[in-house]
Amino acid sequence: MSDPTHLVLYDGDCAYCNGWVNWIRTRDKAARFRYIALGSAEGLALRDRYAVPADVDSVVLVLGDHAYVKSEAAWRILSALPGHRLASTALRLIPRPLRDLGYDLVARNRHRLGMQDSCELPDR
Repeated sequence: MSDPTHLVLYDGDCAYCNGWVNWIRTRDKAARFRYIALGSAEGLALRDRYAVPADVDSVVLVLGDHAYVKSEAAWRILSALPGHRLASTALRLIPRPLRDLGYDLVARNRHRLGMQDSCELPDR
């Protein structure tokens, strides 16, 4: 396994978010990603380091010296996964305000999307 170069911060109390982390894990054959709960000590330190506001509970992608949130993080994650470049390009072509509106709609309702509100933390 290679050293992860992409840090994915996610809501560790959300089963829907955990499901997406597991979806990424199964497709991340190059082991580029490492997963950190937003509320963990490491997650809080990274939020502080990259000036991610405390009210952000969406996915955060830390890549190099930048932290990306919401749909910006989503298309960048997709672009790093084999076989998903077309989907990431299509998502990126949608104007960011519209992408984030869709992202926010799903985020606001993620606890009601049929999953129990508990999660199993990824093992890496």
